[in-house]
Amino acid sequence: MKPTTILFILILFSTNIFGQDKLSISFSKLAGKYTESIEVKLTSEVGNTVYFTTDGTRPTSASTRYSKGIKITKTMVIRAIAYAGGQRGQIYTQTYLINENTKFPIVSIAIAPEILFDKTTGWFNPGPNAEAEYPFLNANFWSRDEVGANIEIFESNGSSVFNSRAGVRLFGGMSRVFPQKSIAIACREAYGETRIRHQIFPNKPQKSFKHLVLRNAGSDWGKAHSRDAIITGLLNDVDVSKQAYRPSLVFINGMYWGIYNIREKINRHYLEYEFGVDKDSLDLIEHERSVKVGGIGHYSKLQNFMATHDLSITENYEYVKTQMDVDNFMIYQIVQIFIDNQDGGGNIKFWRPQTADGRWRWILYDTDWGFGLQDEFAYKNNSLAFYTEANGPSWPNPPWSTFMLRKLLTNEEFKNDFVLKFSDYLNTIFETENVITAIDNTRDVLKPEIKRHTEKWNLDYKNWLKHLERMREFSRQRPDYMRDFIGKMFTVGQLVSVEIAVSEGGSINLNNNINF
Repeated sequence: MKPTTILFILILFSTNIFGQDKLSISFSKLAGKYTESIEVKLTSEVGNTVYFTTDGTRPTSASTRYSKGIKITKTMVIRAIAYAGGQRGQIYTQTYLINENTKFPIVSIAIAPEILFDKTTGWFNPGPNAEAEYPFLNANFWSRDEVGANIEIFESNGSSVFNSRAGVRLFGGMSRVFPQKSIAIACREAYGETRIRHQIFPNKPQKSFKHLVLRNAGSDWGKAHSRDAIITGLLNDVDVSKQAYRPSLVFINGMYWGIYNIREKINRHYLEYEFGVDKDSLDLIEHERSVKVGGIGHYSKLQNFMATHDLSITENYEYVKTQMDVDNFMIYQIVQIFIDNQDGGGNIKFWRPQTADGRWRWILYDTDWGFGLQDEFAYKNNSLAFYTEANGPSWPNPPWSTFMLRKLLTNEEFKNDFVLKFSDYLNTIFETENVITAIDNTRDVLKPEIKRHTEKWNLDYKNWLKHLERMREFSRQRPDYMRDFIGKMFTVGQLVSVEIAVSEGGSINLNNNINF
Protein backbone atom coordinates (compact mmCIF):
# COMPACT_ATOMS: atom_id res chain seq x y z
CA MET A 1 0.00 0.00 0.00
CA LYS A 2 2.79 2.43 0.73
CA PRO A 3 4.17 2.59 -2.85
CA THR A 4 0.59 3.04 -4.16
CA THR A 5 0.08 6.06 -1.89
CA ILE A 6 3.25 7.70 -3.12
CA LEU A 7 2.26 7.09 -6.75
CA PHE A 8 -1.17 8.62 -6.14
CA ILE A 9 0.39 11.81 -4.74
CA LEU A 10 2.75 12.11 -7.69
CA ILE A 11 -0.10 11.74 -10.17
CA LEU A 12 -2.04 14.55 -8.51
CA PHE A 13 1.02 16.77 -8.50
CA SER A 14 1.66 16.14 -12.18
CA THR A 15 -1.95 16.91 -13.04
CA ASN A 16 -1.67 20.34 -11.38
CA ILE A 17 1.44 21.20 -13.38
CA PHE A 18 -0.23 20.06 -16.60
CA GLY A 19 -3.25 22.21 -15.80
CA GLN A 20 -1.12 25.32 -15.41
CA ASP A 21 0.74 24.63 -18.66
CA LYS A 22 -2.56 24.10 -20.45
CA LEU A 23 -3.65 27.62 -19.54
CA SER A 24 -0.37 29.34 -20.40
CA ILE A 25 -0.24 32.15 -22.95
CA SER A 26 2.51 32.95 -25.42
CA PHE A 27 3.15 36.45 -26.79
CA SER A 28 4.44 36.68 -30.36
CA LYS A 29 6.85 39.47 -29.44
CA LEU A 30 9.08 39.93 -26.43
CA ALA A 31 8.41 42.82 -24.08
CA GLY A 32 10.78 45.73 -24.59
CA LYS A 33 11.65 48.60 -26.90
CA TYR A 34 10.46 48.93 -30.49
CA THR A 35 11.13 51.75 -32.94
CA GLU A 36 7.84 51.40 -34.81
CA SER A 37 4.31 50.10 -34.43
CA ILE A 38 3.99 46.36 -33.90
CA GLU A 39 1.33 43.68 -33.79
CA VAL A 40 1.30 41.22 -30.91
CA LYS A 41 -0.46 37.88 -31.20
CA LEU A 42 -1.49 35.80 -28.21
CA THR A 43 -1.63 32.02 -28.40
CA SER A 44 -2.86 29.38 -25.98
CA GLU A 45 -3.90 25.74 -26.27
CA VAL A 46 -6.83 24.85 -28.49
CA GLY A 47 -10.04 25.12 -26.54
CA ASN A 48 -8.79 27.91 -24.29
CA THR A 49 -10.39 31.33 -24.36
CA VAL A 50 -8.04 34.28 -23.88
CA TYR A 51 -9.09 37.65 -22.50
CA PHE A 52 -6.92 40.76 -22.31
CA THR A 53 -6.74 44.39 -21.19
CA THR A 54 -4.54 47.33 -22.20
CA ASP A 55 -5.31 49.80 -19.39
CA GLY A 56 -3.64 47.97 -16.49
CA THR A 57 -6.81 46.26 -15.30
CA ARG A 58 -6.44 42.63 -14.22
CA PRO A 59 -8.16 40.66 -17.00
CA THR A 60 -11.15 38.43 -16.28
CA SER A 61 -13.75 36.65 -18.38
CA ALA A 62 -15.53 40.01 -18.56
CA SER A 63 -12.56 41.62 -20.36
CA THR A 64 -12.05 41.87 -24.12
CA ARG A 65 -11.94 38.44 -25.73
CA TYR A 66 -8.85 37.90 -27.85
CA SER A 67 -9.56 37.05 -31.49
CA LYS A 68 -6.79 38.61 -33.57
CA GLY A 69 -3.44 40.37 -33.29
CA ILE A 70 -3.28 43.50 -31.13
CA LYS A 71 -1.96 46.55 -32.97
CA ILE A 72 0.35 48.63 -30.78
CA THR A 73 1.19 52.15 -31.95
CA LYS A 74 2.27 53.65 -28.64
CA THR A 75 3.67 52.36 -25.35
CA MET A 76 1.20 49.85 -23.98
CA VAL A 77 0.78 47.16 -21.33
CA ILE A 78 -0.98 43.97 -22.38
CA ARG A 79 -2.37 41.79 -19.61
CA ALA A 80 -3.89 38.46 -20.59
CA ILE A 81 -5.51 35.40 -18.99
CA ALA A 82 -6.75 32.07 -20.36
CA TYR A 83 -9.89 30.18 -19.33
CA ALA A 84 -10.90 26.59 -20.05
CA GLY A 85 -13.54 24.32 -18.57
CA GLY A 86 -14.33 26.72 -15.76
CA GLN A 87 -10.66 27.00 -14.79
CA ARG A 88 -8.55 30.10 -15.20
CA GLY A 89 -4.81 30.47 -15.57
CA GLN A 90 -2.38 33.03 -14.27
CA ILE A 91 -2.23 36.59 -15.57
CA TYR A 92 0.55 37.35 -18.03
CA THR A 93 1.76 40.93 -18.37
CA GLN A 94 4.01 42.37 -21.07
CA THR A 95 4.99 46.00 -21.69
CA TYR A 96 5.80 47.26 -25.18
CA LEU A 97 7.76 50.49 -25.33
CA ILE A 98 7.22 52.22 -28.66
CA ASN A 99 9.72 54.90 -29.75
CA GLU A 100 11.09 55.30 -26.23
CA ASN A 101 14.60 56.35 -27.21
CA THR A 102 16.14 56.74 -23.78
CA LYS A 103 19.31 55.65 -22.02
CA PHE A 104 17.43 55.49 -18.71
CA PRO A 105 16.11 52.23 -17.31
CA ILE A 106 12.34 52.03 -17.45
CA VAL A 107 9.94 50.80 -14.78
CA SER A 108 6.49 49.81 -15.98
CA ILE A 109 3.72 49.53 -13.39
CA ALA A 110 0.48 47.78 -14.31
CA ILE A 111 -2.16 48.39 -11.67
CA ALA A 112 -5.94 48.53 -11.43
CA PRO A 113 -6.65 52.12 -12.57
CA GLU A 114 -9.22 52.81 -9.87
CA ILE A 115 -6.62 52.32 -7.13
CA LEU A 116 -4.76 55.40 -8.35
CA PHE A 117 -7.26 57.46 -10.31
CA ASP A 118 -10.72 56.98 -8.82
CA LYS A 119 -11.99 60.46 -7.92
CA THR A 120 -13.30 59.32 -4.54
CA THR A 121 -10.77 56.72 -3.40
CA GLY A 122 -7.80 56.95 -5.79
CA TRP A 123 -4.38 57.49 -4.22
CA PHE A 124 -3.49 60.18 -6.74
CA ASN A 125 -6.52 62.28 -5.81
CA PRO A 126 -7.28 64.20 -2.59
CA GLY A 127 -10.65 62.52 -2.09
CA PRO A 128 -13.66 63.88 -0.20
CA ASN A 129 -12.06 63.84 3.27
CA ALA A 130 -9.00 65.95 2.51
CA GLU A 131 -8.53 69.07 4.60
CA ALA A 132 -8.52 72.29 2.60
CA GLU A 133 -5.11 73.55 3.70
CA TYR A 134 -1.59 72.19 3.29
CA PRO A 135 -0.61 69.43 3.93
CA PHE A 136 -4.18 68.28 3.14
CA LEU A 137 -4.44 65.77 5.97
CA ASN A 138 -6.83 62.84 5.45
CA ALA A 139 -6.33 63.05 1.70
CA ASN A 140 -6.20 59.76 -0.16
CA PHE A 141 -2.52 60.23 -0.88
CA TRP A 142 -1.73 59.86 2.83
CA SER A 143 -2.79 56.22 2.58
CA ARG A 144 -0.37 53.64 4.01
CA ASP A 145 -2.08 50.75 2.24
CA GLU A 146 -0.18 48.31 0.05
CA VAL A 147 -1.70 46.63 -3.00
CA GLY A 148 -0.50 44.21 -5.64
CA ALA A 149 0.65 45.46 -9.03
CA ASN A 150 2.76 44.09 -11.85
CA ILE A 151 6.24 45.56 -12.00
CA GLU A 152 8.41 45.24 -15.08
CA ILE A 153 11.91 46.70 -15.17
CA PHE A 154 13.79 47.29 -18.40
CA GLU A 155 17.48 48.00 -18.67
CA SER A 156 18.69 50.90 -20.82
CA ASN A 157 19.12 48.51 -23.77
CA GLY A 158 15.43 47.57 -23.56
CA SER A 159 15.86 44.09 -22.10
CA SER A 160 13.34 43.03 -19.45
CA VAL A 161 15.20 42.14 -16.25
CA PHE A 162 12.24 41.75 -13.89
CA ASN A 163 8.57 40.98 -14.46
CA SER A 164 6.42 39.99 -11.50
CA ARG A 165 3.63 41.07 -9.25
CA ALA A 166 4.84 42.98 -6.20
CA GLY A 167 3.44 45.16 -3.47
CA VAL A 168 3.24 48.90 -4.09
CA ARG A 169 2.31 51.80 -1.87
CA LEU A 170 2.85 55.53 -1.77
CA PHE A 171 6.05 56.63 -0.10
CA GLY A 172 7.42 59.73 1.57
CA GLY A 173 6.31 62.61 3.72
CA MET A 174 5.28 66.05 2.57
CA SER A 175 6.26 65.27 -1.02
CA ARG A 176 3.02 63.27 -1.26
CA VAL A 177 1.23 66.54 -1.97
CA PHE A 178 2.97 66.79 -5.36
CA PRO A 179 1.09 65.35 -8.36
CA GLN A 180 3.98 62.98 -9.09
CA LYS A 181 4.16 60.79 -6.00
CA SER A 182 6.91 58.50 -4.75
CA ILE A 183 6.20 54.77 -4.88
CA ALA A 184 7.68 51.97 -2.78
CA ILE A 185 8.04 48.48 -4.24
CA ALA A 186 8.07 45.37 -2.03
CA CYS A 187 8.77 41.85 -3.33
CA ARG A 188 6.81 39.32 -1.30
CA GLU A 189 6.03 35.65 -1.81
CA ALA A 190 2.32 36.43 -1.59
CA TYR A 191 2.60 38.40 -4.84
CA GLY A 192 5.26 36.57 -6.83
CA GLU A 193 9.04 36.90 -6.90
CA THR A 194 10.66 37.49 -3.50
CA ARG A 195 13.58 39.48 -4.91
CA ILE A 196 14.52 41.70 -7.82
CA ARG A 197 17.55 39.72 -8.91
CA HIS A 198 19.44 42.26 -10.97
CA GLN A 199 22.25 44.75 -10.51
CA ILE A 200 20.01 47.81 -10.48
CA PHE A 201 22.82 50.25 -9.65
CA PRO A 202 25.81 49.89 -12.03
CA ASN A 203 28.27 51.22 -9.45
CA LYS A 204 27.07 48.86 -6.73
CA PRO A 205 27.65 45.08 -6.85
CA GLN A 206 24.41 44.21 -5.04
CA LYS A 207 22.23 42.00 -7.27
CA SER A 208 19.27 41.21 -5.05
CA PHE A 209 16.70 43.69 -3.72
CA LYS A 210 13.58 42.97 -1.73
CA HIS A 211 12.56 46.63 -1.67
CA LEU A 212 13.15 49.65 -3.90
CA VAL A 213 11.81 53.19 -3.90
CA LEU A 214 10.80 55.15 -6.98
CA ARG A 215 11.40 58.61 -5.56
CA ASN A 216 9.94 61.79 -6.98
CA ALA A 217 12.97 63.79 -5.71
CA GLY A 218 11.18 64.69 -2.48
CA SER A 219 11.16 68.38 -1.63
CA ASP A 220 13.35 68.97 -4.68
CA TRP A 221 10.46 68.08 -6.99
CA GLY A 222 9.95 70.79 -9.58
CA LYS A 223 13.37 72.24 -8.80
CA ALA A 224 16.75 70.55 -9.45
CA HIS A 225 15.21 67.07 -9.16
CA SER A 226 18.63 65.84 -8.07
CA ARG A 227 19.83 67.47 -4.84
CA ASP A 228 19.75 64.37 -2.68
CA ALA A 229 21.37 62.29 -5.41
CA ILE A 230 24.19 64.80 -5.93
CA ILE A 231 24.86 65.23 -2.22
CA THR A 232 24.98 61.53 -1.44
CA GLY A 233 26.97 60.91 -4.62
CA LEU A 234 29.72 63.19 -3.34
CA LEU A 235 30.15 60.79 -0.43
CA ASN A 236 30.76 57.55 -2.32
CA ASP A 237 34.13 57.05 -0.65
CA VAL A 238 33.11 58.34 2.78
CA ASP A 239 32.21 56.20 5.80
CA VAL A 240 28.59 57.20 6.08
CA SER A 241 25.60 55.11 5.01
CA LYS A 242 23.59 56.41 2.08
CA GLN A 243 21.26 55.19 -0.64
CA ALA A 244 22.38 54.31 -4.14
CA TYR A 245 20.79 56.33 -6.95
CA ARG A 246 19.79 55.77 -10.54
CA PRO A 247 17.39 57.94 -12.55
CA SER A 248 14.67 56.12 -14.45
CA LEU A 249 11.52 56.68 -16.46
CA VAL A 250 8.30 55.30 -15.03
CA PHE A 251 5.19 54.32 -16.96
CA ILE A 252 1.90 53.59 -15.23
CA ASN A 253 -0.50 51.48 -17.27
CA GLY A 254 1.43 52.51 -20.37
CA MET A 255 1.28 56.23 -19.57
CA TYR A 256 4.51 58.19 -19.22
CA TRP A 257 4.85 59.28 -15.57
CA GLY A 258 8.12 61.17 -15.59
CA ILE A 259 11.60 60.85 -14.14
CA TYR A 260 11.85 58.89 -10.91
CA ASN A 261 15.00 58.34 -8.90
CA ILE A 262 15.44 54.66 -8.09
CA ARG A 263 16.72 54.49 -4.52
CA GLU A 264 17.40 51.76 -2.03
CA LYS A 265 14.89 51.53 0.80
CA ILE A 266 16.43 51.89 4.25
CA ASN A 267 15.21 48.97 6.32
CA ARG A 268 16.46 45.72 7.87
CA HIS A 269 17.06 44.16 4.44
CA TYR A 270 19.20 47.10 3.32
CA LEU A 271 21.30 46.83 6.48
CA GLU A 272 21.67 43.09 5.99
CA TYR A 273 23.20 43.28 2.53
CA GLU A 274 25.03 46.56 3.07
CA PHE A 275 26.79 45.54 6.29
CA GLY A 276 26.42 41.77 6.46
CA VAL A 277 24.45 41.89 9.72
CA ASP A 278 21.60 39.66 10.84
CA LYS A 279 18.41 41.45 9.78
CA ASP A 280 16.56 39.89 12.71
CA SER A 281 19.10 41.02 15.31
CA LEU A 282 19.44 44.77 14.97
CA ASP A 283 17.94 48.02 16.19
CA LEU A 284 16.80 50.68 13.72
CA ILE A 285 15.47 53.98 15.08
CA GLU A 286 13.89 56.83 13.16
CA HIS A 287 13.48 60.47 14.18
CA GLU A 288 13.62 60.91 17.97
CA ARG A 289 12.58 57.51 19.31
CA SER A 290 10.46 55.76 16.67
CA VAL A 291 11.48 52.09 16.64
CA LYS A 292 11.40 50.58 13.14
CA VAL A 293 13.23 47.36 14.04
CA GLY A 294 14.36 45.90 17.37
CA GLY A 295 14.23 48.05 20.48
CA ILE A 296 15.35 51.33 21.99
CA GLY A 297 16.78 50.18 25.32
CA HIS A 298 20.44 50.37 24.29
CA TYR A 299 19.97 53.83 22.80
CA SER A 300 18.12 55.09 25.88
CA LYS A 301 21.01 53.97 28.09
CA LEU A 302 23.48 55.79 25.85
CA GLN A 303 21.40 58.96 25.94
CA ASN A 304 21.11 58.76 29.71
CA PHE A 305 24.85 58.26 30.11
CA MET A 306 25.61 61.26 27.92
CA ALA A 307 23.09 63.39 29.79
CA THR A 308 24.45 62.51 33.23
CA HIS A 309 28.20 62.36 32.59
CA ASP A 310 30.81 64.95 31.77
CA LEU A 311 32.17 64.01 28.34
CA SER A 312 35.15 66.31 28.70
CA ILE A 313 36.50 63.55 30.94
CA THR A 314 38.46 61.12 28.78
CA GLU A 315 37.13 58.01 30.50
CA ASN A 316 33.53 58.99 29.81
CA TYR A 317 34.24 59.88 26.20
CA GLU A 318 36.04 56.57 25.67
CA TYR A 319 32.97 54.74 26.94
CA VAL A 320 30.71 56.64 24.52
CA LYS A 321 33.02 55.57 21.69
CA THR A 322 32.25 51.94 22.54
CA GLN A 323 28.51 52.60 22.22
CA MET A 324 28.35 54.71 19.07
CA ASP A 325 30.56 55.08 16.01
CA VAL A 326 31.80 58.57 16.80
CA ASP A 327 33.61 59.00 13.48
CA ASN A 328 30.51 58.04 11.53
CA PHE A 329 28.39 60.44 13.58
CA MET A 330 30.93 63.20 13.03
CA ILE A 331 30.85 62.77 9.25
CA TYR A 332 27.05 62.68 9.27
CA GLN A 333 26.90 65.98 11.16
CA ILE A 334 29.56 67.64 8.98
CA VAL A 335 27.63 66.81 5.83
CA GLN A 336 24.31 68.09 7.19
CA ILE A 337 25.95 71.28 8.41
CA PHE A 338 27.84 72.02 5.20
CA ILE A 339 24.85 71.53 2.90
CA ASP A 340 22.65 73.56 5.29
CA ASN A 341 19.97 70.90 5.48
CA GLN A 342 17.36 72.83 7.44
CA ASP A 343 15.13 69.73 7.35
CA GLY A 344 17.75 67.42 8.82
CA GLY A 345 17.08 68.01 12.50
CA GLY A 346 14.31 65.45 12.75
CA ASN A 347 15.02 63.41 9.62
CA ILE A 348 17.31 60.99 11.40
CA LYS A 349 17.83 57.24 11.05
CA PHE A 350 20.39 55.30 13.04
CA TRP A 351 21.02 51.64 13.76
CA ARG A 352 23.20 49.08 15.51
CA PRO A 353 23.64 45.31 15.35
CA GLN A 354 22.42 43.61 18.53
CA THR A 355 25.87 42.30 19.42
CA ALA A 356 28.03 42.88 22.47
CA ASP A 357 30.16 45.40 20.58
CA GLY A 358 27.38 46.75 18.34
CA ARG A 359 27.67 50.53 17.99
CA TRP A 360 25.17 53.07 16.70
CA ARG A 361 25.70 54.37 13.17
CA TRP A 362 23.84 57.10 11.29
CA ILE A 363 22.32 56.92 7.81
CA LEU A 364 22.30 59.94 5.51
CA TYR A 365 19.02 60.33 3.63
CA ASP A 366 16.46 62.91 2.52
CA THR A 367 18.93 65.78 2.09
CA ASP A 368 16.75 67.61 -0.45
CA TRP A 369 16.66 70.81 1.60
CA GLY A 370 20.41 71.20 1.20
CA PHE A 371 22.25 73.45 -1.25
CA GLY A 372 19.75 76.29 -0.99
CA LEU A 373 16.48 74.56 -1.79
CA GLN A 374 14.37 77.28 -0.17
CA ASP A 375 16.83 80.17 -0.12
CA GLU A 376 19.25 81.26 -2.85
CA PHE A 377 21.48 82.82 -0.18
CA ALA A 378 21.48 79.76 2.08
CA TYR A 379 25.26 79.57 1.80
CA LYS A 380 25.31 82.41 4.34
CA ASN A 381 23.40 80.41 6.96
CA ASN A 382 25.32 79.49 10.09
CA SER A 383 24.28 75.85 10.15
CA LEU A 384 26.95 75.10 12.74
CA ALA A 385 24.98 77.21 15.20
CA PHE A 386 21.74 75.65 13.92
CA TYR A 387 22.95 72.09 14.57
CA THR A 388 24.25 72.96 18.04
CA GLU A 389 21.28 75.06 19.18
CA ALA A 390 20.27 74.01 22.69
CA ASN A 391 16.82 75.60 22.67
CA GLY A 392 15.54 75.20 19.14
CA PRO A 393 11.83 74.90 18.26
CA SER A 394 10.05 71.56 17.85
CA TRP A 395 10.91 71.84 14.17
CA PRO A 396 13.34 72.04 12.45
CA ASN A 397 16.05 71.70 15.15
CA PRO A 398 14.52 70.56 18.46
CA PRO A 399 16.89 70.17 21.43
CA TRP A 400 16.87 66.36 21.23
CA SER A 401 18.21 66.50 17.66
CA THR A 402 21.25 68.60 18.64
CA PHE A 403 21.89 66.96 22.00
CA MET A 404 24.56 64.44 21.00
CA LEU A 405 26.66 66.85 18.97
CA ARG A 406 26.53 69.45 21.73
CA LYS A 407 27.66 66.92 24.32
CA LEU A 408 30.43 65.49 22.17
CA LEU A 409 31.82 68.94 21.39
CA THR A 410 32.54 69.40 25.09
CA ASN A 411 35.31 66.84 24.63
CA GLU A 412 38.59 68.31 23.41
CA GLU A 413 39.56 65.27 21.34
CA PHE A 414 36.22 65.16 19.53
CA LYS A 415 36.24 68.92 18.99
CA ASN A 416 39.72 68.87 17.46
CA ASP A 417 38.88 65.91 15.25
CA PHE A 418 35.65 67.61 14.18
CA VAL A 419 37.43 70.82 13.15
CA LEU A 420 40.19 68.94 11.33
CA LYS A 421 37.82 66.66 9.45
CA PHE A 422 35.53 69.53 8.51
CA SER A 423 38.54 71.48 7.22
CA ASP A 424 39.72 68.46 5.24
CA TYR A 425 36.31 68.05 3.63
CA LEU A 426 36.22 71.72 2.69
CA ASN A 427 39.47 71.15 0.82
CA THR A 428 38.41 67.90 -0.85
CA ILE A 429 34.86 66.57 -1.04
CA PHE A 430 33.24 69.98 -0.67
CA GLU A 431 35.89 71.83 -2.67
CA THR A 432 34.07 74.08 -5.14
CA GLU A 433 35.24 72.51 -8.40
CA ASN A 434 34.59 69.01 -7.10
CA VAL A 435 30.99 69.89 -6.22
CA ILE A 436 30.37 71.76 -9.48
CA THR A 437 31.67 68.78 -11.44
CA ALA A 438 29.19 66.52 -9.62
CA ILE A 439 26.34 68.96 -10.34
CA ASP A 440 27.23 69.25 -14.01
CA ASN A 441 27.63 65.50 -14.43
CA THR A 442 24.15 64.93 -13.04
CA ARG A 443 22.79 67.76 -15.21
CA ASP A 444 24.22 66.06 -18.30
CA VAL A 445 22.57 62.77 -17.35
CA LEU A 446 19.14 64.34 -16.77
CA LYS A 447 19.16 66.85 -19.61
CA PRO A 448 17.99 64.52 -22.43
CA GLU A 449 14.86 63.63 -20.41
CA ILE A 450 14.09 66.70 -18.31
CA LYS A 451 12.06 68.65 -20.89
CA ARG A 452 9.63 65.79 -21.36
CA HIS A 453 9.37 65.50 -17.59
CA THR A 454 8.68 69.21 -17.08
CA GLU A 455 6.09 69.20 -19.86
CA LYS A 456 4.34 66.20 -18.30
CA TRP A 457 3.99 67.93 -14.94
CA ASN A 458 3.56 71.50 -16.22
CA LEU A 459 6.85 72.56 -14.65
CA ASP A 460 9.29 75.24 -15.77
CA TYR A 461 12.41 73.93 -17.50
CA LYS A 462 14.13 77.25 -16.75
CA ASN A 463 13.46 76.71 -13.05
CA TRP A 464 15.42 73.45 -13.28
CA LEU A 465 18.36 75.36 -14.77
CA LYS A 466 17.99 78.08 -12.13
CA HIS A 467 18.23 75.61 -9.27
CA LEU A 468 21.28 73.94 -10.76
CA GLU A 469 22.96 77.33 -10.90
CA ARG A 470 21.82 78.05 -7.34
CA MET A 471 23.60 74.87 -6.27
CA ARG A 472 26.75 75.93 -8.14
CA GLU A 473 26.70 79.31 -6.44
CA PHE A 474 26.23 77.59 -3.09
CA SER A 475 29.32 75.49 -3.76
CA ARG A 476 31.32 78.62 -4.70
CA GLN A 477 30.39 80.60 -1.61
CA ARG A 478 29.83 78.01 1.09
CA PRO A 479 33.42 76.92 1.93
CA ASP A 480 34.57 80.40 2.98
CA TYR A 481 31.45 80.99 5.05
CA MET A 482 31.92 77.64 6.77
CA ARG A 483 35.56 78.39 7.55
CA ASP A 484 34.42 81.63 9.15
CA PHE A 485 31.72 79.88 11.22
CA ILE A 486 34.21 77.23 12.38
CA GLY A 487 36.82 79.82 13.22
CA LYS A 488 34.44 81.87 15.33
CA MET A 489 32.87 78.96 17.21
CA PHE A 490 36.09 77.13 18.00
CA THR A 491 38.53 80.05 18.08
CA VAL A 492 40.95 78.40 15.69
CA GLY A 493 44.06 80.13 14.41
CA GLN A 494 44.46 82.16 11.27
CA LEU A 495 43.87 80.39 7.95
CA VAL A 496 46.97 79.82 5.85
CA SER A 497 47.58 78.42 2.37
CA VAL A 498 50.17 75.69 2.06
CA GLU A 499 51.90 74.57 -1.12
CA ILE A 500 53.24 71.02 -1.04
CA ALA A 501 55.79 69.63 -3.47
CA VAL A 502 55.98 65.84 -3.61
CA SER A 503 59.17 64.32 -4.97
CA GLU A 504 58.91 61.49 -7.44
CA GLY A 505 57.93 58.31 -5.66
CA GLY A 506 57.09 60.11 -2.42
CA SER A 507 53.76 60.65 -0.69
CA ILE A 508 52.27 62.88 1.99
CA ASN A 509 49.48 62.03 4.40
CA LEU A 510 47.68 64.95 6.03
CA ASN A 511 45.49 64.44 9.12
CA ASN A 512 45.08 60.77 8.16
CA ASN A 513 42.49 61.91 5.61
CA ILE A 514 44.25 63.47 2.62
CA ASN A 515 46.93 61.68 0.64
CA PHE A 516 49.25 63.19 -1.97
